[in-house]
Amino acid sequence: MLIPIRDHNPTRRFPVVTVGIIAVNIIVFIMQVNNPDITRTYSAIPAELTGTELPFFVKMRMVEAGIRTEPIVSPFLTIFTSMFLHGGFLHILFNMWSLWIFGNNVEDRLGHFRYLLLYLIWGFVAVWAHVLFNWGSPIQLVGASGAIAGVMGAYLLLFPHARLDCVLFFFIITFVEVPAIFFLVLWFISQFFFASPGVAYLAHIGGFVAGVATIKLLGIRPQPLPNRWYDDDDY
Repeated sequence: MLIPIRDHNPTRRFPVVTVGIIAVNIIVFIMQVNNPDITRTYSAIPAELTGTELPFFVKMRMVEAGIRTEPIVSPFLTIFTSMFLHGGFLHILFNMWSLWIFGNNVEDRLGHFRYLLLYLIWGFVAVWAHVLFNWGSPIQLVGASGAIAGVMGAYLLLFPHARLDCVLFFFIITFVEVPAIFFLVLWFISQFFFASPGVAYLAHIGGFVAGVATIKLLGIRPQPLPNRWYDDDDY
C-alpha cells in the first residue's frame, strides 16, 4: 500500500476553494455525527435517481437498516449533497488529506471558479458512473471520493512529473519519493483489482476519467519542470 504524505509542488495562490471544500466537509461530518438523519436524508440512492420501483421486502430491509424508502428531497439534489457526506472518521480523513495534497495545485492552475465548477462536475460524473452499474440499488452512496478522483485525474495531466513523498506499507513501513504519474496511474489501476464491499470503486474510476478528459478538452498543457510559473493563456 502506498499512501501520499505531501507533494513537492509549490503554489502561487492560496487555495481558498480547496480549503473551503474541506471545511464544509468537516462541518457536515460533525453534523452527521450529531444527527444521523442528515445521512439518511441527503445521501444518493441509485434506485431513486433512476426511478426504479423497489419490491416491498427490499423496502422493509431498508427500514431495518435506517435507509429511507421514499425521497425526502429531490433525488437530483442528492447527487451533490452526497459529495459532502462521509461514512466514518477514516473515510473523511483520507478523502480530505488527498484533496489537500492534489487540490491546491489543481486549483492554482485552473483558477478558483473553474476549479470549483469542475470539482462539482467530476463529482456528478462519479455518482452516475456508480449509478449506471448499480441501476436499481437501494444502497445509499456518500463521500467526496469521486470528485477527489477527478482532482487526481486532473493532477495527472497537469503535474505528471511532480514528486510525491509516500509511505510504503510492504511487510515493513518505509518512506519513498515517487513521480506523481507513477502514484496516480498505480492508484487508478488498483481500482479495478482491489475492490472491497461497501466501496464505490466505479465512482472513483468515473471521477478520475472525467478529470483526465476535462483537462484534455480544455487543452491545458502540463506544468513544465523546473519552471513553476504559468503561461497567462492558460487562464
